[in-house]
Amino acid sequence: MVKEVLEWWNLGKGKIIVDGTLGLGGHTKAILEATNAEVTIYAFDWNEESLSLAKERLKDYMDRVKFIPKNFVFIREFLEKEGVRADGVLLDLGLSSFLLEGSGLGFSFQRDEPLDMRMSKTLRVKAKDVLNRASFEELSKILQEGEVPKAKTFAKMLIQKRKISPFETTQDLVMAVKEFYKPSYKKEKDLLALVFQAFRIYVNQELENLKRALREIPEILAVGGRFLVISYHSLEDREVKRAFQRDTRLEVLTKKPITPSPEEIKKNPRARSAKMRVAERRS
Repeated sequence: MVKEVLEWWNLGKGKIIVDGTLGLGGHTKAILEATNAEVTIYAFDWNEESLSLAKERLKDYMDRVKFIPKNFVFIREFLEKEGVRADGVLLDLGLSSFLLEGSGLGFSFQRDEPLDMRMSKTLRVKAKDVLNRASFEELSKILQEGEVPKAKTFAKMLIQKRKISPFETTQDLVMAVKEFYKPSYKKEKDLLALVFQAFRIYVNQELENLKRALREIPEILAVGGRFLVISYHSLEDREVKRAFQRDTRLEVLTKKPITPSPEEIKKNPRARSAKMRVAERRS
Protein backbone atom coordinates (compact mmCIF):
# COMPACT_ATOMS: atom_id res chain seq x y z
CA MET A 1 0.00 0.00 0.00
CA VAL A 2 2.84 2.35 -0.89
CA LYS A 3 0.62 4.78 -2.81
CA GLU A 4 -1.84 5.09 0.11
CA VAL A 5 0.98 5.60 2.61
CA LEU A 6 2.43 8.48 0.60
CA GLU A 7 -1.00 10.06 0.20
CA TRP A 8 -1.63 10.16 3.95
CA TRP A 9 1.63 11.90 4.82
CA ASN A 10 2.60 15.52 4.34
CA LEU A 11 6.17 14.88 3.24
CA GLY A 12 7.56 18.42 3.26
CA LYS A 13 11.00 19.85 3.90
CA GLY A 14 12.69 18.86 7.14
CA LYS A 15 10.21 16.14 8.00
CA ILE A 16 11.22 13.15 10.12
CA ILE A 17 9.61 9.83 9.25
CA VAL A 18 9.91 6.51 11.09
CA ASP A 19 9.57 3.25 9.21
CA GLY A 20 9.12 0.88 12.12
CA THR A 21 9.04 -2.23 9.95
CA LEU A 22 11.67 -1.66 7.27
CA GLY A 23 11.66 -5.17 5.78
CA LEU A 24 13.41 -4.96 2.42
CA GLY A 25 12.86 -1.21 2.30
CA GLY A 26 9.94 -0.87 -0.11
CA HIS A 27 8.08 1.91 1.71
CA THR A 28 11.26 3.71 2.68
CA LYS A 29 12.58 3.67 -0.89
CA ALA A 30 9.30 5.11 -2.19
CA ILE A 31 9.41 7.90 0.39
CA LEU A 32 13.03 8.72 -0.45
CA GLU A 33 12.29 8.81 -4.17
CA ALA A 34 9.28 11.04 -3.63
CA THR A 35 11.00 13.63 -1.43
CA ASN A 36 14.49 14.27 -2.80
CA ALA A 37 16.63 15.48 0.13
CA GLU A 38 13.78 16.84 2.22
CA VAL A 39 13.04 13.93 4.56
CA THR A 40 15.08 11.98 7.11
CA ILE A 41 14.00 8.41 7.82
CA TYR A 42 14.62 6.35 10.94
CA ALA A 43 14.33 2.75 9.78
CA PHE A 44 13.81 -0.07 12.29
CA ASP A 45 14.02 -3.82 11.66
CA TRP A 46 15.12 -6.60 13.98
CA ASN A 47 15.64 -9.30 11.37
CA GLU A 48 19.36 -9.23 10.72
CA GLU A 49 19.26 -10.49 7.14
CA SER A 50 16.38 -8.22 6.10
CA LEU A 51 18.23 -5.20 7.46
CA SER A 52 21.37 -6.13 5.56
CA LEU A 53 19.43 -6.55 2.30
CA ALA A 54 17.60 -3.26 2.84
CA LYS A 55 20.86 -1.40 3.40
CA GLU A 56 22.14 -2.69 0.08
CA ARG A 57 18.92 -1.71 -1.66
CA LEU A 58 19.04 1.79 -0.15
CA LYS A 59 22.79 2.36 -0.48
CA ASP A 60 22.27 5.45 -2.64
CA TYR A 61 20.35 7.13 0.21
CA MET A 62 22.60 6.35 3.17
CA ASP A 63 22.91 10.02 4.15
CA ARG A 64 19.13 10.26 4.60
CA VAL A 65 18.41 7.00 6.44
CA LYS A 66 19.35 5.96 9.96
CA PHE A 67 19.19 2.16 10.27
CA ILE A 68 18.31 0.81 13.71
CA PRO A 69 18.61 -2.98 14.26
CA LYS A 70 15.74 -3.17 16.74
CA ASN A 71 12.07 -4.04 16.98
CA PHE A 72 9.59 -1.17 16.69
CA VAL A 73 8.93 -1.29 20.43
CA PHE A 74 12.15 0.72 20.78
CA ILE A 75 10.97 3.63 18.62
CA ARG A 76 10.03 5.86 21.55
CA GLU A 77 13.21 5.11 23.48
CA PHE A 78 15.45 5.73 20.46
CA LEU A 79 13.81 8.96 19.29
CA GLU A 80 13.82 10.38 22.82
CA LYS A 81 17.57 9.75 22.99
CA GLU A 82 17.94 11.48 19.62
CA GLY A 83 15.90 14.40 20.91
CA VAL A 84 13.54 14.43 17.93
CA ARG A 85 9.84 14.01 17.26
CA ALA A 86 8.39 12.19 14.26
CA ASP A 87 6.13 13.75 11.66
CA GLY A 88 5.04 10.28 10.61
CA VAL A 89 5.36 6.71 11.85
CA LEU A 90 4.55 3.61 9.81
CA LEU A 91 4.08 0.08 11.09
CA ASP A 92 3.47 -2.45 8.31
CA LEU A 93 2.81 -5.61 10.30
CA GLY A 94 2.91 -8.08 7.41
CA LEU A 95 5.65 -10.62 6.81
CA SER A 96 7.98 -9.70 3.97
CA SER A 97 8.39 -11.98 0.97
CA PHE A 98 11.96 -12.58 2.11
CA LEU A 99 10.90 -13.95 5.51
CA LEU A 100 8.31 -16.20 3.89
CA GLU A 101 10.34 -17.40 0.94
CA GLY A 102 14.02 -16.71 1.49
CA SER A 103 14.85 -16.77 5.18
CA GLY A 104 14.68 -20.55 5.75
CA LEU A 105 13.13 -19.90 9.17
CA GLY A 106 9.92 -21.89 8.76
CA PHE A 107 7.41 -19.07 8.42
CA SER A 108 5.65 -20.70 5.46
CA PHE A 109 3.73 -23.98 5.54
CA GLN A 110 4.46 -24.32 1.82
CA ARG A 111 8.15 -25.00 2.42
CA ASP A 112 10.00 -27.75 4.26
CA GLU A 113 12.21 -25.85 6.70
CA PRO A 114 13.26 -26.01 10.36
CA LEU A 115 10.54 -24.88 12.76
CA ASP A 116 12.23 -21.69 13.90
CA MET A 117 9.93 -18.69 13.22
CA ARG A 118 12.13 -16.22 15.11
CA MET A 119 12.24 -12.84 13.43
CA SER A 120 15.48 -12.10 15.25
CA LYS A 121 18.33 -14.26 16.50
CA THR A 122 18.16 -12.31 19.75
CA LEU A 123 15.10 -14.40 20.63
CA ARG A 124 15.93 -17.68 22.33
CA VAL A 125 12.76 -19.75 21.92
CA LYS A 126 12.03 -21.34 18.53
CA ALA A 127 8.67 -22.64 17.35
CA LYS A 128 9.86 -26.23 17.72
CA ASP A 129 10.76 -25.53 21.37
CA VAL A 130 7.19 -24.41 22.01
CA LEU A 131 5.67 -27.39 20.19
CA ASN A 132 7.89 -29.90 21.98
CA ARG A 133 7.99 -28.44 25.48
CA ALA A 134 4.89 -26.34 26.18
CA SER A 135 2.27 -27.75 28.52
CA PHE A 136 -1.24 -28.60 27.40
CA GLU A 137 -2.50 -25.37 29.00
CA GLU A 138 0.13 -23.29 27.21
CA LEU A 139 -0.48 -24.89 23.83
CA SER A 140 -4.23 -24.50 24.23
CA LYS A 141 -3.85 -20.82 25.06
CA ILE A 142 -1.56 -20.17 22.08
CA LEU A 143 -4.01 -21.81 19.70
CA GLN A 144 -7.11 -20.23 21.26
CA GLU A 145 -5.60 -16.75 21.16
CA GLY A 146 -4.70 -17.42 17.52
CA GLU A 147 -8.38 -18.26 16.88
CA VAL A 148 -7.54 -21.80 15.78
CA PRO A 149 -10.70 -23.99 15.82
CA LYS A 150 -10.90 -26.92 18.27
CA ALA A 151 -7.80 -25.53 19.98
CA LYS A 152 -7.87 -27.72 23.11
CA THR A 153 -8.45 -30.97 21.24
CA PHE A 154 -5.75 -30.10 18.73
CA ALA A 155 -3.34 -29.26 21.58
CA LYS A 156 -3.94 -32.73 23.04
CA MET A 157 -3.17 -34.29 19.69
CA LEU A 158 0.09 -32.30 19.37
CA ILE A 159 1.24 -33.57 22.75
CA GLN A 160 0.49 -37.15 21.73
CA LYS A 161 2.37 -36.71 18.45
CA ARG A 162 5.49 -35.26 20.07
CA LYS A 163 5.74 -38.26 22.42
CA ILE A 164 6.20 -40.44 19.36
CA SER A 165 8.47 -38.07 17.44
CA PRO A 166 9.45 -34.45 18.22
CA PHE A 167 8.45 -31.65 15.91
CA GLU A 168 11.46 -30.47 13.89
CA THR A 169 10.31 -29.13 10.53
CA THR A 170 7.40 -27.23 9.06
CA GLN A 171 6.19 -30.39 7.36
CA ASP A 172 5.92 -32.14 10.73
CA LEU A 173 3.43 -29.49 11.78
CA VAL A 174 1.68 -29.49 8.39
CA MET A 175 1.08 -33.23 8.60
CA ALA A 176 -0.32 -32.91 12.13
CA VAL A 177 -2.77 -30.22 10.98
CA LYS A 178 -3.88 -32.29 7.99
CA GLU A 179 -4.28 -35.43 10.11
CA PHE A 180 -6.32 -33.70 12.80
CA TYR A 181 -8.69 -31.53 10.75
CA LYS A 182 -9.26 -33.47 7.56
CA PRO A 183 -11.94 -34.14 6.38
CA SER A 184 -13.85 -31.91 8.82
CA TYR A 185 -12.57 -28.68 7.32
CA LYS A 186 -12.37 -27.95 3.62
CA LYS A 187 -10.19 -24.81 3.68
CA GLU A 188 -6.95 -26.56 4.48
CA LYS A 189 -4.70 -23.64 3.57
CA ASP A 190 -6.65 -21.30 5.83
CA LEU A 191 -6.24 -23.70 8.75
CA LEU A 192 -2.53 -24.09 8.11
CA ALA A 193 -2.16 -20.32 7.93
CA LEU A 194 -3.97 -19.90 11.26
CA VAL A 195 -1.87 -22.52 13.05
CA PHE A 196 1.44 -21.21 11.73
CA GLN A 197 0.37 -17.66 12.51
CA ALA A 198 -0.54 -18.59 16.09
CA PHE A 199 2.90 -20.03 16.81
CA ARG A 200 4.69 -17.19 14.99
CA ILE A 201 2.79 -14.60 17.03
CA TYR A 202 3.74 -16.36 20.25
CA VAL A 203 7.42 -16.88 19.41
CA ASN A 204 7.89 -13.22 18.45
CA GLN A 205 5.54 -11.75 21.09
CA GLU A 206 3.86 -9.87 18.28
CA LEU A 207 0.67 -8.76 20.03
CA GLU A 208 2.53 -7.70 23.19
CA ASN A 209 4.96 -5.68 21.09
CA LEU A 210 2.14 -4.09 19.11
CA LYS A 211 0.22 -3.10 22.27
CA ARG A 212 3.33 -1.46 23.73
CA ALA A 213 4.08 0.40 20.48
CA LEU A 214 0.51 1.66 20.23
CA ARG A 215 0.82 3.08 23.77
CA GLU A 216 4.24 4.67 23.33
CA ILE A 217 4.53 5.91 19.75
CA PRO A 218 1.96 8.76 20.08
CA GLU A 219 4.29 10.27 22.70
CA ILE A 220 7.05 10.90 20.15
CA LEU A 221 4.78 12.24 17.40
CA ALA A 222 5.00 15.94 16.64
CA VAL A 223 1.73 17.88 16.73
CA GLY A 224 0.03 17.03 13.45
CA GLY A 225 2.22 13.95 13.06
CA ARG A 226 0.48 10.89 11.67
CA PHE A 227 0.60 7.30 12.82
CA LEU A 228 -0.12 4.71 10.09
CA VAL A 229 -0.59 1.04 10.87
CA ILE A 230 -1.14 -1.67 8.25
CA SER A 231 -2.43 -4.93 9.73
CA TYR A 232 -3.16 -8.26 8.08
CA HIS A 233 -5.42 -10.19 10.45
CA SER A 234 -8.24 -9.43 12.85
CA LEU A 235 -6.14 -9.85 16.01
CA GLU A 236 -3.88 -6.96 14.98
CA ASP A 237 -6.60 -4.78 13.48
CA ARG A 238 -8.72 -4.97 16.65
CA GLU A 239 -5.77 -3.81 18.76
CA VAL A 240 -5.04 -0.89 16.43
CA LYS A 241 -8.68 0.19 16.23
CA ARG A 242 -9.18 0.12 20.01
CA ALA A 243 -5.88 1.84 20.76
CA PHE A 244 -6.56 4.68 18.32
CA GLN A 245 -10.08 5.19 19.69
CA ARG A 246 -8.96 5.19 23.34
CA ASP A 247 -5.93 7.44 23.00
CA THR A 248 -6.87 11.04 23.83
CA ARG A 249 -3.64 12.24 22.20
CA LEU A 250 -4.87 11.05 18.81
CA GLU A 251 -7.58 11.94 16.33
CA VAL A 252 -8.67 9.03 14.18
CA LEU A 253 -8.63 10.02 10.50
CA THR A 254 -9.94 6.76 9.04
CA LYS A 255 -13.47 5.87 10.17
CA LYS A 256 -13.09 2.64 8.21
CA PRO A 257 -9.78 0.98 7.39
CA ILE A 258 -8.24 1.66 4.00
CA THR A 259 -7.86 -1.46 1.87
CA PRO A 260 -5.72 -2.18 -1.19
CA SER A 261 -6.96 -1.36 -4.66
CA PRO A 262 -7.97 -4.22 -6.99
CA GLU A 263 -4.89 -3.38 -9.06
CA GLU A 264 -2.57 -3.86 -6.09
CA ILE A 265 -4.23 -7.13 -5.10
CA LYS A 266 -3.80 -8.37 -8.65
CA LYS A 267 -0.08 -7.55 -8.52
CA ASN A 268 0.36 -8.82 -4.97
CA PRO A 269 -2.34 -11.29 -3.80
CA ARG A 270 -0.90 -11.25 -0.25
CA ALA A 271 -2.07 -7.66 0.07
CA ARG A 272 -5.74 -8.67 -0.08
CA SER A 273 -6.11 -8.85 3.71
CA ALA A 274 -4.30 -5.56 4.44
CA LYS A 275 -6.09 -2.83 6.40
CA MET A 276 -4.57 0.56 7.09
CA ARG A 277 -5.70 2.86 9.88
CA VAL A 278 -4.44 6.40 10.36
CA ALA A 279 -4.45 8.70 13.41
CA GLU A 280 -3.01 12.17 13.96
CA ARG A 281 -1.44 13.71 17.08
CA ARG A 282 -3.78 16.42 18.33
CA SER A 283 -1.56 18.54 20.59
